[in-house]
Amino acid sequence: MKVRSLSHAGLTVSSFEKAVKWYHESFGCWLISEQTLPREQVKELQELYGVEDASVRLGFLRFPKGGVVEIFEFAPSLPVEKMRWNKPGPTHITLDVKNVQRWYEHLKNKGVYFFSPPQDTDGNKWVFMKDPDGNLIELIDLKLNYPAIRVMGSLIGKIMAGGKFKKYYTE
Repeated sequence: MKVRSLSHAGLTVSSFEKAVKWYHESFGCWLISEQTLPREQVKELQELYGVEDASVRLGFLRFPKGGVVEIFEFAPSLPVEKMRWNKPGPTHITLDVKNVQRWYEHLKNKGVYFFSPPQDTDGNKWVFMKDPDGNLIELIDLKLNYPAIRVMGSLIGKIMAGGKFKKYYTE
């Protein structure tokens, strides 16, 4: 088994809109995906996110040469001293793999801690684990979304900036 690449890094932000604008203006990133996780899914992932009853808004920002940052906004947010994932700053690294279920079973058999079984979101399969120091690592299989994100992501971002995501790029 081989990891194909580092897929993306995740950051929790205090304002989704401000983050999209700042990353675009600072680094030329384009918002290529945006969604809100249903409260039921957030509740299932309570141990991972550190919140019980919240909504989680997330989006993928693609860098000009293909790197991706996933941003998260939690509502309601928690006071800084109680935050874990849901505070501004880095949260995890992600490894791009094929067959998340196989990786999950292989690593679980070696004693690696996982927060939940593999999850499905928008055709992607993913799961979170801890490294030996407790750092969060996500394994993801983008499946059919791989060509859209890796090959056509820049074009999609520019098209979406003039359409669905235009509000993030205009005053």
